[in-house]
Amino acid sequence: MQEVKKKERTPLATLKDLISRNREFDIIDLFSDMHPADIADLIDELDEEDRLHLFTLLDVDTASDVILELSDNSREQLIEDLSNEQLTDIIEEMESDDKADIIAELSDDQAKAVLDAIEPEESQEVKELLRYPEDTAGGIMQSELVSVGRQATINDAFQAVVDAKDDMENIHNIFVVDDENKLVGTVPLQSLITMKRFTPIVDVIDGDIPSVRADMDQEEVARLFKKYDLVSAGVVDADNHLLGRITIDDVVDAIQEETSEDIYRIAGLGEDDTVFNKTTESVKKRLPWLYLNLLTALASVLVIGFFEDTIKSMVTLVFFMPVVAGLGGNAGSQTLTLIVRGMALGEITFENARRALFRQVAVAIANGLAVGIVIGLIAWLWKGIPILGMILGLAMVISIFAGTLVGALIPLALKRMKLDPALGSHIFLTAFTDAFGFLCFLGLATIFIKLMA
Repeated sequence: MQEVKKKERTPLATLKDLISRNREFDIIDLFSDMHPADIADLIDELDEEDRLHLFTLLDVDTASDVILELSDNSREQLIEDLSNEQLTDIIEEMESDDKADIIAELSDDQAKAVLDAIEPEESQEVKELLRYPEDTAGGIMQSELVSVGRQATINDAFQAVVDAKDDMENIHNIFVVDDENKLVGTVPLQSLITMKRFTPIVDVIDGDIPSVRADMDQEEVARLFKKYDLVSAGVVDADNHLLGRITIDDVVDAIQEETSEDIYRIAGLGEDDTVFNKTTESVKKRLPWLYLNLLTALASVLVIGFFEDTIKSMVTLVFFMPVVAGLGGNAGSQTLTLIVRGMALGEITFENARRALFRQVAVAIANGLAVGIVIGLIAWLWKGIPILGMILGLAMVISIFAGTLVGALIPLALKRMKLDPALGSHIFLTAFTDAFGFLCFLGLATIFIKLMA
């Protein structure tokens, strides 16, 4: 018989086995060959006590990378359990933007203790970064960069890169500034390698690399990076003074954050809500939206109650009520998702919103007719009541049309009011499509029944 091969153990199983046998040196050896992101994935899978114990086994340099890769829940727990001295040692190893991000998560007492303990120059850099809202270019930029004066040569820029290699990672561009530190232009690192050493640096400035204002929203920054295929860009103030730089990894994090935020807000969740949050925290964040949903759902109850006599005279209507409301809600949800996404990507603005709205209305009419005819025939053949098929078909056309129209208008209205277009939009849409669907269906039934009588 062929010998059955032993199943290879996963890193997590190996780690748990080493923890159970208290083999700290073997754990350190296991971590030594792993990427910080992979170490973070393993630590995330452990319970709180083991997380802290394993994290303290890491050297400071590795710990500074790992803590950035941890889930929000794990990082919060570690920040609470680590001493101020340990946090200071870890934070000092980070780049300025990561320092600012972690310090922003600390309590006021912890943040003050860390800022007082790190080097004064670094502390001042972090304080400057913390002045900017976290969802702006200033909030995601880092202070570390390579810059040279406009009178410099390629050789001078090359030397500046060599001098900076120990203080910063991922050098993509060299920034050219004037005597007042105003940005003149940007030179890709490739130019230092391909051009002659004593070529003036201003002769190789790449005019296709734009800079970004510090107050620019991070979504706009992400769109700019996508449009121009950027890997790095300088950040300037209103007077064009160079403040820092943004790299592509910062933009990827911003995109993930914005996407998660939109998904959460559509569903009425907090942007920091996770399945691992404490029960009390999750209840506090979700319950207000559920109460709002309850109030809006009562509107549907009132509508149905208003047509009680109609339902009694044709009980068959009850079978099809959820169909009308459900299809209208689904059509609206499709449009709402497209509009929110389009606005997030900058594809839809108030200037072209009318064209987008007309296009969605055309789609709604076509879909409404197609679905209405089918469901009308089904109702007629199933129940043998031609008038029921006509009522249901008409109600379906109107419901899908209204749901699609409102699905487009809700995010546009929220944007006009300077609110996030995704904020609770699904809850408002569901409330409308349910109530309006019942009103339309039962209202048409009432009219036709009276005409027949």
